[in-house]
Amino acid sequence: MRLIKYLVRKYFQRIRKFIYRALSNNTYKGSRPYMRQPVCFEGKGTIVFGNNVTLGNYPSPNFYDGAIYLEAREKESIIRFGNNIYSNNNLSIIAENGEISLGDNVLIGTNVEIINSDFHHIHPEKRNSGLHKSKNVIIESNVFIGSNVKILKGVTIGRNSIISNGSVVFDSMPENSIIKGNPAVVYMKIDT
Repeated sequence: MRLIKYLVRKYFQRIRKFIYRALSNNTYKGSRPYMRQPVCFEGKGTIVFGNNVTLGNYPSPNFYDGAIYLEAREKESIIRFGNNIYSNNNLSIIAENGEISLGDNVLIGTNVEIINSDFHHIHPEKRNSGLHKSKNVIIESNVFIGSNVKILKGVTIGRNSIISNGSVVFDSMPENSIIKGNPAVVYMKIDT
């Protein structure tokens, strides 16, 4: 039984990573990230990695049944990872137009979603018109993003901040803050 567990852990995830890589229609620039979980690279834009970026974690939820999804949808779209970034499993980042940027030393929990677009117009007759809005998302350095967090278009998260589990961030937040809730608000300041 011990041998079976070892073989499954070693080879099953390798096969999954190979499959997701083969299904991807995009690639990345910069340093090669350490991919512990399968990663799907999509879109016509650019995905750039700094040094020492880790995607996925064992042992952690969704390691064997989830994947990381990174999409720079349009040609001018860019997803930029700084240095020393650690993401847990099931990260999803979609930059439709413009940029999503993560500074250095960012920590990301499981099931985090970062998007920079509405993807559809809010007016019922224009929903599929392609006339919706996109705005850049900036996560500054040394931010800690808890699990199950959603960060939406136009948001800047100030450096050294912490976003509590399950928060939905609609508005920009200042540096050195603990952020929580839906909609997310500054819960308290961090003494530095």
